[in-house]
Amino acid sequence: MVRRSALFVSILGAALAAPALIGCTASIKAGGAANAGQQQPPPPPPPPPAKKPAPPPKAAPPPKTASKVTQKGDAIKLPGNIVFDTGKATLKAGSGSEVVLQQLKDFLDQNKQITLLRVEGHTDNVGKPADNMDLSGQRALTIKNWLVDHGTKADRVLAVGFGETKPIADNSTDAGKAQNRRTEFHIAKLGGKKYLGMNPTGGGKVFK
Repeated sequence: MVRRSALFVSILGAALAAPALIGCTASIKAGGAANAGQQQPPPPPPPPPAKKPAPPPKAAPPPKTASKVTQKGDAIKLPGNIVFDTGKATLKAGSGSEVVLQQLKDFLDQNKQITLLRVEGHTDNVGKPADNMDLSGQRALTIKNWLVDHGTKADRVLAVGFGETKPIADNSTDAGKAQNRRTEFHIAKLGGKKYLGMNPTGGGKVFK
């Protein structure tokens, strides 16, 4: 009788425990279903595109340097020498002559009142006078042509040769001869009129 009572209690306890276990299982399933039905939060927005770096500021143009060409009376003085090949009317390569000529051209551009510039060619006394006259005139013409090729009006430049007739130093020395081999620049007309009433050619031979 005791065994039957113990068995009955065991079965009754198992029966009472079963509904509670089933209820817990249902509760877990219901909770999972509820969570599954909820919407997931939206993904975070993508980061904004990186801004392109601002372009570097443009470099300011270099300031224009003042011309080093000077004027004294009717004479125009250049800051350097114009060098020709020996015995020829061609500019010597690498001598810097074109830099000097560019400054002369800039000076004329800035001084429109100079309506005629006389370019004079001079030589030493080596060689025949006639040959020296021709060489001096051709060198003056080379300078005129350079100015014209770089934008100066042809009627603003007069090429004149003097040969060996106007030395400024002693032709008996090498140093003196070097000084006599030169080109000079003079104002021939100002505002369309003869400068100081002087002959525009200066008394030299015109070359065209």
